[in-house]
Amino acid sequence: MRYLFQVLLWVSVSNLYGQKQGNIWMFGDGGALDFNMGTPSAFSGSPIFGSPQQSGHYLFSEGCASISDSSGNLLFYSNGMKVWNKLNQIMPNGNNLNGYYSSTSAAFIIPKPLSDSLYYLFTTDGLERYLGNGLQYSTINICLDNGKGDVIESQKNILLLDTVSEKLCAIAHPNGIDIWLIAHKYLTNSFYAYLITPSGINSPIITNIGSVHTGNLSIFNGFGAAIGQMKASSDGTKIGLVFSNVTPSVAEIFDFNLTTGILSNAISLQTYGNEYGVEFSPDNTKLYTTSFGGIRQFDISSGNQATINSSVTQISSAVCLPASIQLGPDGKIYVTRCSNSLGVINAPNYLGTSCNYVNNSINISPASNNTSLPSFIAGYNYKNNKIPECSILSGIETTNLQSEIQIYPNPASETLTISLPENASTTDCILYDNLGKEMKRFRVTGGENLVDVSGLESGMYILQIGNQIKKITKQ
Repeated sequence: MRYLFQVLLWVSVSNLYGQKQGNIWMFGDGGALDFNMGTPSAFSGSPIFGSPQQSGHYLFSEGCASISDSSGNLLFYSNGMKVWNKLNQIMPNGNNLNGYYSSTSAAFIIPKPLSDSLYYLFTTDGLERYLGNGLQYSTINICLDNGKGDVIESQKNILLLDTVSEKLCAIAHPNGIDIWLIAHKYLTNSFYAYLITPSGINSPIITNIGSVHTGNLSIFNGFGAAIGQMKASSDGTKIGLVFSNVTPSVAEIFDFNLTTGILSNAISLQTYGNEYGVEFSPDNTKLYTTSFGGIRQFDISSGNQATINSSVTQISSAVCLPASIQLGPDGKIYVTRCSNSLGVINAPNYLGTSCNYVNNSINISPASNNTSLPSFIAGYNYKNNKIPECSILSGIETTNLQSEIQIYPNPASETLTISLPENASTTDCILYDNLGKEMKRFRVTGGENLVDVSGLESGMYILQIGNQIKKITKQ
C-alpha cells in the first residue's frame, strides 16, 4: 500500500505540471517506450543503432534524447549525429551533427524558453574521437517541413566549449522560465553552467570543484576516459556523476544553487569498479549507481559523506556494462540490461532492497538495448514547452489557398514577389528570422504582390502566409 501511494503521488504531481514531454522514449538499439497510458508499453520503429561489430570498440548506441509536446505526442529525437522527426524520417539538415552516438550524453534537447516551436539540440563528442568536437548545439524549428521540423542550417553545429567530458544534465531555473545546461570540461575539475533564456544561451558560470576529469583517452584500454552519466536531482538542488577512467573509479555528488548556477559541497562516494550509470530517486534522498558489481543505492539524505557511504546497499548483482539508468515519468528508474528487456527499480524512494528492483521487467522485443536511454531535464520540468501552434499564431488570419503559392526570386536581394491565385482572399503574412523573431508583418491578395526586403540582413528567413510556411533567403 505504501508503494502504491508513492506511485500515485508521483503521477499526480507529474500530471499537475503537464510533464508529458518525456512520455515517448526513443533509444538504441531499436528500442522505444510510450508512457502516455501510465504503464510504459514497448513499440518498434526506433532507427537508433550502434556499431558494436567494430572489433575492439565499445561502439554501442549510448547517448540519445527525445522530446514530445505537452500532450505526449512525439516531436523528434536524436543520437547526436542525426535527428529524426515524429515519422522516423531524418529531418532536413538533420544529418552530420557533430556529436557521437557512443558518447554517454551524445544528445540533449532543451526547448527555447517561451517558444512553442524552437528547440536547442546539444551534442557532445565521444572519447573514440578524442572529444574533438566538444559541446555544440543546433536549433530546430518544429514548424518547418509542414510541422515535422527542420534543423536551421545557419544554426547548426555551433561550438560552445571544446573538449568536454561525455556528460550533460539540465535543471529548471526557479523563475519557471529559464533552464540551466551543465557540462564538464575534460582535463579539469570545471563545471560549466549555461543559463538558457528566451534571449538565447548565456555565457557559462564556471565552478572549479571535485575531481579532475582526466585519464587515458583510448577505447582500447578498458572503458577509457570521460564516460559515465551525470544527473541532477528532480528538485535540481543536487548533481551526481561518475567516471571510470581512474583507479579507483570516481563517484561524486554536489549541491547546486538554482539561482546562481554554482556548485558546492563535494562529497565522494565509495566506488566498485567501472561505474557508469547514476540517478536520483524522485524524492531526492537516494542515489543509485551502476558498475561491474551491479546496482547500488546510497542514502544521501544526511548530507554527511561518512554517513552516506556507510548506507550503501547492493540491490542487484545483475547488470551489464556500460549500464545506463534513467528516472521515468512514472517515478520508476529504468536500467539497461544488454538484452531485449529493461530492469526496473519500482519504488526508488525506499531504503535498501525495499526499493523493489526487478530484473528483466520490461520486454522491448524485438529491440535490444545495451547502454542507451534518453536524457531529460531534471524532474521532467517542461512547464513552458507546450503544443506547437505552427499555424495559429496571434493575429494571423488563416486561409485555404487552392493552389501552390509562388515566391520569387529566392534568394532575393531587393524585392520578393509573392504570387497567389487571382481568386485568393486577402491574407495576413509574417516574416521571421531563423530564430523566430518577427521582422515584418504585411498582407497579400490575389495576383502578384511585391514585398520590400532590402533592409533585411543576409540569411535565411521564415515566411508565414496564412497557414502556410515557406523558407526564403535574403542575399
